[in-house]
Amino acid sequence: MLLAAIIVASRVVSTGWLLLFAARQGDNAWTEARPSLWDFSRIWDAHWYRIIAEVGYPAELPLTDSGEVGENAWAFMPVYPFLVRALMAVTGGSFAVVSVIVSVAAFAAFIVLLDRLFRTVLPASRALAAVAVVAFSPVSPIFQVGYAESLGMLLVVAVLWAAARGRFVVAAALMVVAALTRPVGVPLALWAGIMLVVTWRRSDRNRRGYGALSVVGASAAALWPAIAWLVTGRVSAYLDTEFAWRRAYTDGQHLPWGTGWWHSAQWWFHEAGPWVLGAISLVAVVIAALPATRRMGMVLGVWTVSYLTYLVVVLFPQSSIFRLLAPMFPLAVPLARTRWSTGIAIMAGILLQYAWIDACWRVSDLDWTPP
Repeated sequence: MLLAAIIVASRVVSTGWLLLFAARQGDNAWTEARPSLWDFSRIWDAHWYRIIAEVGYPAELPLTDSGEVGENAWAFMPVYPFLVRALMAVTGGSFAVVSVIVSVAAFAAFIVLLDRLFRTVLPASRALAAVAVVAFSPVSPIFQVGYAESLGMLLVVAVLWAAARGRFVVAAALMVVAALTRPVGVPLALWAGIMLVVTWRRSDRNRRGYGALSVVGASAAALWPAIAWLVTGRVSAYLDTEFAWRRAYTDGQHLPWGTGWWHSAQWWFHEAGPWVLGAISLVAVVIAALPATRRMGMVLGVWTVSYLTYLVVVLFPQSSIFRLLAPMFPLAVPLARTRWSTGIAIMAGILLQYAWIDACWRVSDLDWTPP
């Protein structure tokens, strides 16, 4: 009952904020002024998912005047838009409506399964508190718009939960689907690899399962780039497409892996960039050192480290970093240590939803802050 209340209440809050900003939204590339909630939920990358759901992927990559690959649908994995397409065909509904319904349903399932996963390392009351922190988090509105986030989060939690219960065949199948929903194949493979090392050193009976998962994860991570190559005939189709979104920030330069955060800090904060990056690193170290963080359990802890490592290596952080941090949901565990800390985290999340929509989702002229 309490879990259902969290799901409903969190959607009421996020819907309220979205309606508030929709009423203030001016004309933009995707909607007219003052769009409906449905239309306001299909802007930004949701437009790409709509193209995929209605048209599919291009067999020929678009090129800029300089001959470089331009922005196109291959940056987005197929499971979410194809699921929406199937339901559109069955129901006759529009992308704007069906995509929101799919996202909300996936969010509800994600919250239910997350509660079960948290209960493997926490008492029921604390698990529920941690789930509430996630449900009301600052980027929570993304879970009910035309993005694949809620479905991707559901699949990641399902992989972790299945593995924690020793159901490695199920976890392997879910891992493949997850890697074709959101770009989580690499961090999942890294997570499985670290878990293999840990269980091997302990002579744990699950070490073979994690060994198999690490192989499946690596293969799943390569699957979508391979499909893009086969369809377009260009080996680097996926990576070139991803770079199309980063090109404006790097003056067209391909940065070495692991240097994106440094260059991003300088791009956004100029001379203060190193100080900002240092402060972020210090916060990360402090969070990692908290006793409550260390007690989140091996499966959750290793996933958090793996995903953060993935972000550090591959990402050039910009305004979408807040959304991309959402899979680090295990960090809700230390935030929900007491009733006071839980309440503060939830209230902060609700208020920061306003700030996130204002800064990232709302469309303004010459907008450099996509969600």
